Amino acid sequence: MADLEYNIEDRRLVGRIGKANISACAGSGGRAASKVKGAENWLLANNSFATHVGGKASAGTHHYGPIPRGLYTLKLHESRKNWIRLIPGKDNVMHERAGFAIHGQGKVGSHGCLVPTDFNVVLLLCKLVKQQGEDGNSPITLQVVSRGQNIGWQMRTA
Repeated sequence: MADLEYNIEDRRLVGRIGKANISACAGSGGRAASKVKGAENWLLANNSFATHVGGKASAGTHHYGPIPRGLYTLKLHESRKNWIRLIPGKDNVMHERAGFAIHGQGKVGSHGCLVPTDFNVVLLLCKLVKQQGEDGNSPITLQVVSRGQNIGWQMRTA
């Protein structure tokens, strides 16, 4: 069982790491969680039928769907402060996409990364990932799922 779960459909990141409870709203894909008003692409943002949109075919565009479903391992990003790299599990179907992370909101928003709307959640997760590594514990894991009532709406609009 994973430490965290992200449900594409309801934009929720939840879980428990040690004594810390995580419950946050987060966007994925379609420029979700952009700081620019009107930047979000409502056809791609958090649409579980669009996880395949992106990769090489979308280079240089803003046409990216949410993170593909599956299990991910969290580790601190190798060069960006307050970013967490998401390492896909070997069984994940990635649709030739890579480079997923958890990070704060920005001008672009999300091209598939998880972007919590509360930056304090990002800071807390960075602290917990760092502590887990320093303590020699197993890495924190994230399960990405898609379930909920929004699926029907997306089927009608996709």
